[in-house]
Amino acid sequence: RIPASVTPNLRIPLFWLSFKNFPFKLYKKLVIQTLKKDGYCCLYFHPWEFTDLSGYKIPKYTRRIDGNELTERLQKFIQELQTQAEFNTMFQFIEERKYK
Repeated sequence: RIPASVTPNLRIPLFWLSFKNFPFKLYKKLVIQTLKKDGYCCLYFHPWEFTDLSGYKIPKYTRRIDGNELTERLQKFIQELQTQAEFNTMFQFIEERKYK
C-alpha cells in the first residue's frame, strides 16, 4: 500500500479532495514542495470524481469541481508540472524502486 502524499510541514493530504477545494496555484505549490522534499508525490482520484455529481445529495465540498471541469483541471495540472516532475503509474513507481 502506498498512501497519498502529504505536505512536508503541515502534513496536509494531497488527494482528490484537496485538489478539488484548494486554489489551483496553492495546490500546485504544495505538490512542488512535496516533490522537493520526498522526491515523489503520490496523488489519487476516484473514477466517479470525473462524472457530473450535481444530481446527488452529497456534500458540496465533495462535488465542488467534478466531471469535465475536474478533467480539465487535472490536465492543466499535469501539463504545468511536466517540466518539474515525471508522471508514472503506481506499477511503474513500484517497479522502479524494487531494486534500489
